[in-house]
Amino acid sequence: MKLSLFCTALCVSGLALAGHAEPSSAERLAPDALGQDGRITLSPGFSPDGQTMYFAQSECSPIWECPQYLKRSRLTKEGWSAPELVPLPQTGRVDFPSVSPDGNTLLFSWAVPRARHEGLDVYEDFDLYTLDLTDPDAVPEPLDEPGINRIRAGNVRTLRYVNNENAPVLTEEGDLYFWTERLDGPGERDVYVARADGQGGFQKAEPLPAPINTDGRDDGSWVSADGNLMLLSYGDRGGEGGADIFVSRRTGETWSEPVNLGPHINTSAGEFAARLTPDGQSIVFNSDRPVEGRDDRIYQVWIMPVAGIEALAGDK
Repeated sequence: MKLSLFCTALCVSGLALAGHAEPSSAERLAPDALGQDGRITLSPGFSPDGQTMYFAQSECSPIWECPQYLKRSRLTKEGWSAPELVPLPQTGRVDFPSVSPDGNTLLFSWAVPRARHEGLDVYEDFDLYTLDLTDPDAVPEPLDEPGINRIRAGNVRTLRYVNNENAPVLTEEGDLYFWTERLDGPGERDVYVARADGQGGFQKAEPLPAPINTDGRDDGSWVSADGNLMLLSYGDRGGEGGADIFVSRRTGETWSEPVNLGPHINTSAGEFAARLTPDGQSIVFNSDRPVEGRDDRIYQVWIMPVAGIEALAGDK
């Protein structure tokens, strides 16, 4: 069996598909190499070739009280390298990066002071940014318009997660998906899309209709590069307890009823922020399930072969 470079890394972690008797087991992704023990580590975004991952990692718990840095790890013959900080011009908490399908742009959510905050009563305000990976001198650029980044200030400055934008994902068609809370949204927390405008920009960001968004909390979304598969989390659509990971598929402009990925991946703990690896062989996600030998219940990155998940096995 010819293994991809990404699968080579999984083999090092003991997760190779070939000869694996129980493909339904989930394990933490390179816990030693990534330094996951004792650090909240959020699901990574992978370069299209699978050679680099970008992820956010916190230095303590609870997460809202900790520095949270953007880090990068590279694939070597031995596995994933020790994380290195991605230099940013300001210090601010980073969430859920992704890489564009052409590999040229890093997208992420970032909470830093901005000029447009001047004179406003602003609490930590996560906005969506892009970073040109082809230019070593590039600085992050906000994705403010049209209707993408909103200001978290005034009456909503500490109201739940209102006006924080998170988990940006760009498709090959140029559509931008993300999730956020908005007082004028269909639910408490919703998945939005800003369609490509055909000129390198976006149309106004709009919430996706049912069955993706409900009147509850719909988040943790990720969309495949071809724009036809979405992974997201719900805590109120049945399942194993806590937040569970679901899958939906797009036909034309319509998304299918989300399907729970089942007990092989979902547990009584919280699972969210799932995405497929570039080779399509594995699913990577966050969970605060127990870790053997540790008492802390913090979010860690887990990985398992999609062959162990019936609802995904045909998407390899």
